[in-house]
Amino acid sequence: MKRLAFFLCLLSFTSTPVAAQDDAKRKILDKDFSVMMSWFPGRYDNQEQVYFEEELDVVDDLRHERIHSIFEPVELAAFGENVFYVQQYLDGDPEKIYRQRIYTFRPDYEENAVRLDIYVPKDPDAIKDAHLDPSKLQGLSPDTMIEYPGCEVYWRRESQQFIGYMREDACRVESSRSGRTIIVTDDLMLNESEIWIRDTAVDTDGNYVYGHKGNEHHKLRKARMFKCWAGILRRGATDEADSHFDPNVRIHDQGGLVWLTTDEADPQSYGLKIRNVSWPFGNNRPSLVLYVYEPGNDKAISYSWTEPDAERIGINLRSIQGSCTLAQGGN
Repeated sequence: MKRLAFFLCLLSFTSTPVAAQDDAKRKILDKDFSVMMSWFPGRYDNQEQVYFEEELDVVDDLRHERIHSIFEPVELAAFGENVFYVQQYLDGDPEKIYRQRIYTFRPDYEENAVRLDIYVPKDPDAIKDAHLDPSKLQGLSPDTMIEYPGCEVYWRRESQQFIGYMREDACRVESSRSGRTIIVTDDLMLNESEIWIRDTAVDTDGNYVYGHKGNEHHKLRKARMFKCWAGILRRGATDEADSHFDPNVRIHDQGGLVWLTTDEADPQSYGLKIRNVSWPFGNNRPSLVLYVYEPGNDKAISYSWTEPDAERIGINLRSIQGSCTLAQGGN
């Protein structure tokens, strides 16, 4: 009996530190998960990366596509908590959608990482722009969507960033275009103001399918949304009262561009664009810039600027004037 009591006592001493260590790891992961969920939502765009690659004469094969990513929190009980509608498009054109997904996040204590599960819609058109109209997602459940086992993404915190990864060679998908099996790899970074995305694919023989040929990330910066008003003086008018007025223009500050057209018989158009610029070279200070464009002219006809964290910016060229204020809420 004494030996048994001694053994049980010894067992309790040896197991308690392990249990305490596991509990501490769970608490750390829970906290990291909370931080990540506060950072992740929003819009992201790599317009600045694309713009300066042209300025720096990066060769065409190594230039990045411009991509815009929307990660909008939604309530879909069938998927659990921490659910996002994802919509991504190319070239600053919201109509050039190349990916729509449902993302779900949860702490994975066995992996000691945040786990992202990805669901692919069977009818993408039916849920287009669901970040603006979440009712389009009603009735969806994991059973009504496509999921590829092995394509989960895991995120681990490293200092003030999260690194995202897939298990090696685990994500194997049959290409709908070629019928070939492709192996997909994701390499990501998220911090409070950026998300970097490097997704690549090869076939089972190691041949290139897609991804940046220089093996570099698309570096997307988090966008702030501005609500603007704009007035365009009608042709021949001299009084600002005779302007076409639009009170509800929404533009994001990572190269968002909106075209406005007057309501007259011979209409005029102007484009308003906002950039939050940080120059990778030279002595220019980071600035929030509002540009005005005319059709057929890639160079702005005028612009104004202010501090990068400003919440309001405006311009008045008489023929067109406008003011943009940081919007409350996303989308």
